[in-house]
Amino acid sequence: MEPLLVLIGLTLLAIPVAVVYLLVAVARLKREMRDLSARLEGAPQVPSPVAPTSVKPSAPIRAESEPWQPPEEQPERKPWVGMTQTPAKPSAAVVFRRERFAALSSWLRENWFYVAAAVSLALSGIFLVQYGIENGLLPPEARVAAALAFGAALIGAGEYIRRRFGDDEDSTTAYLPSVLSGAGMVSLFGGVLAARMLYGLIGPGPAMVGLFSIALGGLVLGWFHGPLLAAIGLIGGMAAPFLVGGQSDTPEWLLLYFALLTALGLGIDTVRRWAWVSVLSLILGFAAGWLLVSSAPNRESMAVAFAAFAAAMALLATLIPARGLRPDHDGPCLLERLSTKTSWPIFPARLSLGSLLAACFAIVVMAPESPTTFWMSLILVTGLAGLYVVWSIRAPALQDHALLPAFGLIALHAVPDLNRPLFNAIYEHLQATETQTETRMIWDVSLLVGAALVLSLLAAWRSLTGMQNKLVWAGAAALIAPVAGLALEMTRKPALLIGEYPWALHGLLLGAIMTVMAERFARQDKDDHTRTSLPVLSALACLTFSLAIILTDSALTLALAATVLAAAALDRKFNLPLMGAYIAAGVVALGYRLTVDPGLDWATRTTLPAMLLPYGGTLAAFVAALWLLQRRDRPRSQIFLESAAWSTAGMTLSLTLYHVIDAFSPGTGLETHWGFGLQAAIWSGVALAQLHRQSLGGWMRYVRIGLASVFGLIAALMLGLALTAFNPLTWAEEVLGWPLLNTLIPAYLLPAVILGLAAWRLTAQPLWLRRALGGAALALTSFWAAMVIRHFWQGGNAMSLSFGVTQPELYSYTVALLLTGATLFYQALARRSDLLRRAGVLVIGLAVAKVFLIDISGLSGLVRVFSFLLLGLSLAGLAWLNRWVQTRAGQRNA
Repeated sequence: MEPLLVLIGLTLLAIPVAVVYLLVAVARLKREMRDLSARLEGAPQVPSPVAPTSVKPSAPIRAESEPWQPPEEQPERKPWVGMTQTPAKPSAAVVFRRERFAALSSWLRENWFYVAAAVSLALSGIFLVQYGIENGLLPPEARVAAALAFGAALIGAGEYIRRRFGDDEDSTTAYLPSVLSGAGMVSLFGGVLAARMLYGLIGPGPAMVGLFSIALGGLVLGWFHGPLLAAIGLIGGMAAPFLVGGQSDTPEWLLLYFALLTALGLGIDTVRRWAWVSVLSLILGFAAGWLLVSSAPNRESMAVAFAAFAAAMALLATLIPARGLRPDHDGPCLLERLSTKTSWPIFPARLSLGSLLAACFAIVVMAPESPTTFWMSLILVTGLAGLYVVWSIRAPALQDHALLPAFGLIALHAVPDLNRPLFNAIYEHLQATETQTETRMIWDVSLLVGAALVLSLLAAWRSLTGMQNKLVWAGAAALIAPVAGLALEMTRKPALLIGEYPWALHGLLLGAIMTVMAERFARQDKDDHTRTSLPVLSALACLTFSLAIILTDSALTLALAATVLAAAALDRKFNLPLMGAYIAAGVVALGYRLTVDPGLDWATRTTLPAMLLPYGGTLAAFVAALWLLQRRDRPRSQIFLESAAWSTAGMTLSLTLYHVIDAFSPGTGLETHWGFGLQAAIWSGVALAQLHRQSLGGWMRYVRIGLASVFGLIAALMLGLALTAFNPLTWAEEVLGWPLLNTLIPAYLLPAVILGLAAWRLTAQPLWLRRALGGAALALTSFWAAMVIRHFWQGGNAMSLSFGVTQPELYSYTVALLLTGATLFYQALARRSDLLRRAGVLVIGLAVAKVFLIDISGLSGLVRVFSFLLLGLSLAGLAWLNRWVQTRAGQRNA
């Protein structure tokens, strides 16, 4: 049986060799026929194409040249038709375009036998080793030697054909040298891998030297051959470890091999500028690494090795095209293209960005395996981000690269699934050594925050030393470390483990560093303080963060108000325009604290002095900040502060009234006419504050309109309850207080005043809305006046309509209507308003109708006489006043 298997194996091996021989023979015959035909026609002989003997280096990677085109010294060779030909106006956005895929498909249809021959020859060397393993025909040394000899023979044959007959597309032996040499490289890779991974014949050092030598030889061959050799060598070399099979105690060693093969493809492409070869190298490298790590028995050690491998791949994709230890990618970066619509980045920059994205994803995904892998991932993303920050000074096209590892760093802080192994180990350690709780935890948390701080400092250095995008780098410096600390606070609550003061100290330290950073920026910028504003904002945020950890609810609210006031003072003194962003954020945060957390519920349960401290202090801070900004042109900040001051004043007044009333009638609570009126006043003020800010425009205007609608609905619901279900006229509820000074004020007059102020101040709102608010305010005021009259005559316990209406009460309503009409007439004269005069006439008409339709049936005796006497005199006087106003108006118009 074994001789038969040997015979079959030799036959299969002879088939591709025979094919090669026949192709060479046919090429020779065609060449002889061509030469003979040229002699017969008297034409000069056409020499056979000979591959170039040297390759001149191409120009550095600069944006001034066409992105990623072949050098001018290179011959016009089209190994795969249409894939290397540069069109007149190439699309710089992509490498694989539709026409290139179409050209590749066409080439494969016409030349598929070359691909089949390459695969057959490559597999023959691999299967030669595998056959020896399965059948034990040869000792391990002989199996490896056979694979190496076979590979060397194929490379030798390919080089002979290339030198003798050429490898150009116009030659009859086109692609044949690449097929043979590529298959030979795969066989060599397989032989060295078998010697190391399967038989242990050589150590890691000699194996690495052997693989490096093969890769170096392949690099040289790739410079002379077409891209087909590069594709065969890369695909076969990446597949060789999986085809050889077997087990190894150190599979991590293969990652170095995959990185070497990737460097081989990038090295070929850095001279030939085929572009797609680099993309293929990186895709195959990452894919092979993922396959290896997914099947590794020792997951932790493989995860550490794979994370390092991914970082190395990103560095290879950046450095090899630049041909140096420091990149020089010129031109715009991708973010500049997306934001300013400039030209696309050059291909090496896009290649580097894509590989870095894949590397950061791989590094972050490996973090949850163990605490060791987490720290490894943290170190790698920090190192990559810092490296690209430094490199981008000489390589402007790489300026946006640092964002990717920076996002990875924030993810390691913010996503609990990524940092769970670390914190689980910390919890276990704390349980085992309770006396070392604070010391242990402080170092771990400090290292996490310190990694982000390193990036902030590097970004600040980049902003101070670079010439481009200084403001963007300053923003990154001001954001990275604080955002990382905030992410830890939101997901892990370090204060619960290390204590509030140690954790707050981290925020204070970051604030101090941001202050120093602001001083450096201010010294360099002189008059323009926009960049200085960024670290100042960050310092205020860090201070607020620390205060939020250690202070009580009231103290924190006051501290936030103080930082808003400090931001306004800094803007006034140093002209820091971006302080408006902090003022806006502070106003929103304070509004949330005053209404929600701890909010109105806390304010009604605590004492009056305790309530006045945060609410009154916040109101004072808003008013003072508004005064400080009067000398600055800060309309946005002023609108925020003004609306916040009005709404906070309404809340403070409403809550003060609540506590005063509650002191006289403890335990009544908010479920009363005055309680619902107070809530309606508070939510009306909050809603109207949003309407006031809506005049700022922008996309946030829709958010503010939505919030104003929600708050307005809440206010309308509260006011509706005060007017219906809990109205003293319909519900047996006592009105507390004395005439004119009672619970009817917070129930109806206070909401009316707030609506009236809104109709007066909201000048940017539509006229119909202002008129609706004014009408609602007038209606509420009239209702309050009527309730005041009834309370005067009936008292607080007899407000219900079931007690009826007395004659003095009816007469009082009439007098009130007459006085109101007279007041409107007076205002019409003072303001020269015909609308007010018409309103006065309407009110007088209501008074007359009331007297003749309602009062006449309830009055008797001298009361009826004097009532109609006074009514007549009053109407006569008002008629004269109305005529006089009309006459004056006519004279002015004339």
